[in-house]
Amino acid sequence: MKRLILTLSAAMLGVAFVLPASAQSAKNGLYLSDADFAAGKISYGAGHHTIKPNVPLRHNKVKVKNGQQEMMLDKSQLYGYRDKKQQDYRFVGNNAYKILDAKGFNMYSHEVEVSKGKGRIKETKFFFSAEPGSEVLELTIDNLKRAFPENGKFHQLLDMQFRSNDELAGYDAFSKMFKLKTIYNETI
Repeated sequence: MKRLILTLSAAMLGVAFVLPASAQSAKNGLYLSDADFAAGKISYGAGHHTIKPNVPLRHNKVKVKNGQQEMMLDKSQLYGYRDKKQQDYRFVGNNAYKILDAKGFNMYSHEVEVSKGKGRIKETKFFFSAEPGSEVLELTIDNLKRAFPENGKFHQLLDMQFRSNDELAGYDAFSKMFKLKTIYNETI
């Protein structure tokens, strides 16, 4: 009872308390499904487990270690993970796509190697999915229109605001939001 009164008093005064690590929710770990991701439910986290999403020579596995115990999980059976920096990723095949924004629809980035002249360089490509568990598509105006066929206003704003697919990943530092998401939010 004293704890409840102290908590309510602190909330009324605008004071924040930091809970010990054992009482906080998991900061990093695995999302077992798209529903877990949507709910923010992390498994194998809270500092007791070490998560290695990239296992050498076993690209389709994630290693989870708890003390001396280790287990290998198939990426195909998982949605994704949150790293220690609080960044979320989704597994697509054997690759981890960085989740840039999950409001309305998910936007992702992924580094790919491309040929440039006589060599190869890494380039960031952008993707999206209409729902957390739906197919990941390249971020293009045509794919956005196909993913949201009933949203005619969104289609019109896409045509008015973006001249090319390269502009779709533009970020507005002032509003701290992707320009594409600003337009999408105006249509829902």
